[in-house]
Amino acid sequence: MSDYHRSCADEIDHVKADQMHAAALQISKTCFDLKKLCVSVLGACMALLVKFTDNHVDHSLFAIGIVLVLGFWLSDATAYFYQKSLRVAIDSRFKAIAERSGDEYSITGSPPAVIKALFNMSMSLYFILLGVLTGAWFGFAQGWIG
Repeated sequence: MSDYHRSCADEIDHVKADQMHAAALQISKTCFDLKKLCVSVLGACMALLVKFTDNHVDHSLFAIGIVLVLGFWLSDATAYFYQKSLRVAIDSRFKAIAERSGDEYSITGSPPAVIKALFNMSMSLYFILLGVLTGAWFGFAQGWIG
């Protein structure tokens, strides 16, 4: 078994992969923070809207709630898309290193897709919030909630 010696190109690719990995981890943390912020902002906005309407529920409460959730969902999906893009780029760096050393490296990630960024299990909080808000709005419109 021969010893592996990193070339200059290998060193550069390793440093770039490390930087991309750190960025991907930061984006992952940001995605989680967006979810926490969404729930906090949604709760605060709902309380303020009820207070500003003299403790009466109206359609604006539900509309603003849905707009807020959609905004956070879009932000989170964008971050998820870029995180996935970074993971693919990291794999490409490792594949280049392996090819230069005469080894094989199979890329494990697939290129990011907008639909997968919008609709994946990490977005389930937004699906639930949208379902609750839409259902409550329907109940309010039917007179079941007042």
